[in-house]
Parts: sequence; structure tokens; C-alpha cells
Amino acid sequence: MEERGYPVDFYMKTIHDNNYWSYQPDEPKVRTIKNNNDNYWCREPLETAQFMETVNKPWIGFKILAAGAIEPEHGFKYAFESGADFACVGMFDYQVVEDCNILTETLKGINNRKRKFS
Repeated sequence: MEERGYPVDFYMKTIHDNNYWSYQPDEPKVRTIKNNNDNYWCREPLETAQFMETVNKPWIGFKILAAGAIEPEHGFKYAFESGADFACVGMFDYQVVEDCNILTETLKGINNRKRKFS
């Protein structure tokens, strides 16, 4: 999109690290998912964060908790320190209050962010 100059208003891209229980580092990472039992979705998080540092448009990070494999304290911090401006987070109704409280505390402590908030 950036390379071709399409006038998009924002980006929505997965962002989470690969430090979770079902990530299989020795499994080949091809462009299509062949192992439907695993939930790794952001295959190159450092590359994503580095690219998004060059983009001056809002970024909505999603899959930041890797389908529940990553704790909110870690997932929120990783996404926002990696440059996401917003987060699209799936959760059950009974998780909303706790996750919002975790997010509020997390945002107060963000200090390793290279990309400015859009």
C-alpha cells in the first residue's frame, strides 16, 4: 500500500511477539498456514514494527493476545511499544473490566516506543 501510494486512512495489522506456548520455532513459516492447530499470526513482529516506524498513518494492532495464548499485560505492552496506535482485542464479556484496567496501567508505563502515536 505504501509502495504504491494508495491513499489509505489507516492500517490494521497483527502484532505480537512469538513468546507463547504454542509457537513452534522449528516449524517452517510459509505464507499460508498449514497447521490450523497453532495460533501464531504475527510471523515477523520485529520487521512489522520497523516498517510501521516509517509510516505516518494510524495503526490498529490486532491478534495482540494470540487467541488467548498471551497474557494481556504482556500483549498490550508489546503491541503499543511496537508502535500500534490502537488495539482490536477479542475478549469475553467478563474480561472487559479487567482488561481495560490492565490497558490503562500499561499505557501509563509505555516508555520504549519509537513510533509517535498517530
